[in-house]
Amino acid sequence: MDYALIKAFVTIAQEGNLTRAADRLCITQPALSLQLKKLQLSLGLVLFKRTPRGMQLTDEGRRLLSSAEQALDSLTAFNSAASGLRGVIHGELKIGTIVDPEFLRLGSFLRLMANHHPGLSYELRQGISGSILREIELGTLDVAFTLGFPGLHELQSRFCVHRLADFNYRVIAPPSWRSLVKGKDWRALSSLPWIATPSDSAHHRLLSRVFAELSIEPNIVAKVDVESSMMDLVRSGVALALARDTLALRAAHEQGIVIADKVSIDASLGFVCRKDRIAEPPVQAAMDIVRAVWG
Repeated sequence: MDYALIKAFVTIAQEGNLTRAADRLCITQPALSLQLKKLQLSLGLVLFKRTPRGMQLTDEGRRLLSSAEQALDSLTAFNSAASGLRGVIHGELKIGTIVDPEFLRLGSFLRLMANHHPGLSYELRQGISGSILREIELGTLDVAFTLGFPGLHELQSRFCVHRLADFNYRVIAPPSWRSLVKGKDWRALSSLPWIATPSDSAHHRLLSRVFAELSIEPNIVAKVDVESSMMDLVRSGVALALARDTLALRAAHEQGIVIADKVSIDASLGFVCRKDRIAEPPVQAAMDIVRAVWG
């Protein structure tokens, strides 16, 4: 079976749209349609049906998808292993990133990867921790940075995890709210207006656990998914929010943001891959380099 045909099938299934799948594969839509037609003819099966919402898998397509994904993973692992035996790693490494590059030391990581493994190319995808981890599980990302509870123990049953750093989240407030947050505990702070983040974010998971343990509901007045927007809302006097300690201190120094002095939340930054892919040379190389960057 032609690798390109299996890749076309899996990509169309993941995207649910021929145009997006063709863009991802860097081919034209007619060429992709031809590949799909060739695959269906060779199998004697109809794998998709066209709907107003896009390409929908048939029952036969759904049953074959898992095997097709496994076949791609096996061929990728075979090629990577062969490259490793030659002493040169080739291929593309898909990396999931979160928050800001400076915090991840992303520049240093990519520079070392390029210096040590010039045969690799890279695709970076920005997201939030929960969605990034799902992409690792699906195999659409190879490695990723993630945020979580201290030690990242909740991830270790599902992923190979390298803990990079421990840090704190602090509660930040508008400059004029000093008297409202100084000396206040979580219960007192919960009644003030809060900015929430998506359920997939580390902010949400960490803060939800704090309030759940106290059996209280925070007063949510806004939801954002970008740190810069959150900081703007806090600075403008809208509500409280969580911020990484380094961001909170910088905002306090530069913008007069107030930091609540009686509460904080411990968290960890990590680097993960799927357990069954740790032996793949590109993935192993990324794990080795990130250890070198973070020590």
